[in-house]
Amino acid sequence: MSGRSALCTGVALAVALVPVAGLAETLPVSGIYPAANDGAATLNTIAVENFSGESGTALSFAITDVLDNAIVGGEPYFQVVPVSDDLIDAVMRGSAGFDTIETELDDREVTKCEKRDKDKKCIKEKITVYECSELEVTFYPHIRLIATDGTEIYAKRDSLTESDSSCENDSSVPSARELLDGLIGSFASRVRYDLAPVFRDQQLRIMESRKGLNKADRRLFREAVKLTKSDIGKSCQGFAALESANPGHVSVLFNMGLCAEGRGDLVAAEAYYERALQVEPGKDYPILGLKRIADRRRADAQLKLHWGE
Repeated sequence: MSGRSALCTGVALAVALVPVAGLAETLPVSGIYPAANDGAATLNTIAVENFSGESGTALSFAITDVLDNAIVGGEPYFQVVPVSDDLIDAVMRGSAGFDTIETELDDREVTKCEKRDKDKKCIKEKITVYECSELEVTFYPHIRLIATDGTEIYAKRDSLTESDSSCENDSSVPSARELLDGLIGSFASRVRYDLAPVFRDQQLRIMESRKGLNKADRRLFREAVKLTKSDIGKSCQGFAALESANPGHVSVLFNMGLCAEGRGDLVAAEAYYERALQVEPGKDYPILGLKRIADRRRADAQLKLHWGE
């Protein structure tokens, strides 16, 4: 295993094996998951042009920032360089515009008491009417990532909308700039996850059904479930102790798979999830487990391609 691969795996295992107090009925699973786009795995240096359009410059800055801060396995995944740099793997080009629409809403009526009697009962009220409106901003980004040989590696076009309403007496009033900045940041984040893998530290629910276990094994299973709150190792040992007598129990099999996945043994986890599906075809928990394993293997392939290993 290479230094970088060992680092990635080591971080995942270290986090996954730490007991998590206060979280019931879950086990920790950590690992690196793939970028949505496989083609970007071959890239190390990216130049981001100044995009055209009313909000193009702001978007190019936002994408530069998120790509510059994409850290995978403790190292920067991309080097974002000037367009004039000689060592460029790909150039990102794009444009971005936006529209704003302001719509009148029903007025807000606020009733206040102006005068009270000696018993503090209101005897005179004043109604103030405040105009209200809704501000809607729609953002239109379009980007393309082009390799130096002219091949299009990645493209993304979208239409994102955000809105907010307010009245004259509100302490703060939404601005088109604030709404637009939020949309730009959201789109830039999506680009980051499309192009670079990501480390995730998750708490995943175990299966708790004890149906089919005898009385003694039901007690042992319940104790293993409780231990997920305080001692993950002993919890997994408890599920393992039930396997030989219950080789076809879906909850035991799935929880054993989750334990294996948490400690980084994807081969064993895959086998347990497949056995669980043989017992209950179509069960969503093991199906999602197999999906995570496939994703982690895809991420590993991306990392090997990216680091040239």
